[in-house]
Amino acid sequence: MTLFITSSHTLGWAGPLNPANDFVTLLRGELQRPIRCAMVSSYPDDVTITDRMAWEIRECFERAHLAFSHFEVIDRRTQRYAPRIIRRSNFVILCGGHVPTENEFFHDIHLRELLEGYKGVVMGISAGSMNCAERVYAPPELPGEGRDADYPRYYEGLGLTDVNIMPHFQQMRRARIDGQRLVRDLMTPDSYDHPIYCIPDGSFFMVKNGVTTLHGEAFKYYKGHLRHINSNGEQRRLYPSGRLYLLS
Repeated sequence: MTLFITSSHTLGWAGPLNPANDFVTLLRGELQRPIRCAMVSSYPDDVTITDRMAWEIRECFERAHLAFSHFEVIDRRTQRYAPRIIRRSNFVILCGGHVPTENEFFHDIHLRELLEGYKGVVMGISAGSMNCAERVYAPPELPGEGRDADYPRYYEGLGLTDVNIMPHFQQMRRARIDGQRLVRDLMTPDSYDHPIYCIPDGSFFMVKNGVTTLHGEAFKYYKGHLRHINSNGEQRRLYPSGRLYLLS
């Protein structure tokens, strides 16, 4: 399996695939032909949102001359067919949305088990990327979650990576939830437990053959300190110890 952990795959809603940091080139090189895509919804009970996401994904890939020969959506309508859909795909897209909602659906369809030994490409988008982790970190994001003392911040994920990300960092670093600063107030205590890799749109991690590489601008939030660790155009290998090695 090759895994892409992205913040966003496009240049805006229904825009083209984001070419920054060689994302399109690398993705194109990993995708098998013909491309048989399975899109896993992050809002499995909302047909309108799911169908809109499906249209957007197909549109942006067709613009990049990466049209799908086969495209199926996994949501509540098709949940019972998830094993068959995953089995005949070679490209799985995990949509962005509300992390806990998506995480619950992943468990409903036993996605972790379905992806064991998967030989194709998996691409996470935002929440989909966050749910790829072994131990998913999901800070508050909706009104009411920030002031809920019982809001759970950790979930069992797909186990495809140990990397916890905060996507859309160009926006999230200034975000407030229930009057509190997301990064400095809500995430700071959690940063003492584990590092959080904050990436803006256009940056991503790639995991292949057990090797994790970071592409594009990124920050590491750890023990209350936010540190710039990579720039656009740079590629670094991330070791399990957390050490980064500049490749280019």
